[in-house]
Amino acid sequence: MKQLPAATVRLLSSSQIITSVVSVVKELIENSLDAGATSIDVKLENFGFDKIEVRDNGEGIKAIDAPVMAIKYYTSKINSHEDLENLTTYGFRGEALGSICCVAEVSIITRTAADNFSTQYVLDGSGHIISQKPSHLGQGTTVTALKLFKNLPVRKQFYSTAKKCKDEIKKVQDLLISYGILKPDLRIVFVHNKVFITVNLPISTAFAASCKFCPPVHSCVFFVVGSSSCGMWDAASAWSDEQCHVRAQDSN
Repeated sequence: MKQLPAATVRLLSSSQIITSVVSVVKELIENSLDAGATSIDVKLENFGFDKIEVRDNGEGIKAIDAPVMAIKYYTSKINSHEDLENLTTYGFRGEALGSICCVAEVSIITRTAADNFSTQYVLDGSGHIISQKPSHLGQGTTVTALKLFKNLPVRKQFYSTAKKCKDEIKKVQDLLISYGILKPDLRIVFVHNKVFITVNLPISTAFAASCKFCPPVHSCVFFVVGSSSCGMWDAASAWSDEQCHVRAQDSN
């Protein structure tokens, strides 16, 4: 028997955490929510295999934490296993960014309220910073993952058919809708190949209806743009005392 090289161990373990496009989006969305974001933009290119970008307006990453922000098992969520009893965040293991770095080319742009400007960091496969430069974005964090599964051809081959790729987009859309329902004050925009797929607007900027099951503050509004017609769909809340659902009506 021989011990596996450290790089191989990182790749194998990361491939168990990052298994699909939707798993990347989920990890990044939860990082955004843990950072207190109220607005999240998700952009995919070529079903996410060429590019995944998640941008938020959260607290941002402090410069002092940047060198270890994508190193596995570095986390700001807990200090010991006893903290798990009072956990209030989605993530806590410190594995998400490090795992994504192992299977994609990752860059991060971040800015806190105390920073004068944002900084773009380019990371290597181990999560270490290999370059950095000033950027122009506002407060929050933008994570970009390019060439997903570039070093896992078998995993990428699994998505070789159009149906599986389209199914993955549907999974991402369903995931974002779920977060929109859970977080009614959260603005979410989902774009694939420069076409808007789903937009979740917070109640404060949209409108709300209510029933005895769903008070206005917990209502969600979805706007969907169809990729075929690129026409705006006006998703009107159709609430009743018996059932709560979202009804899409063509505004053309």
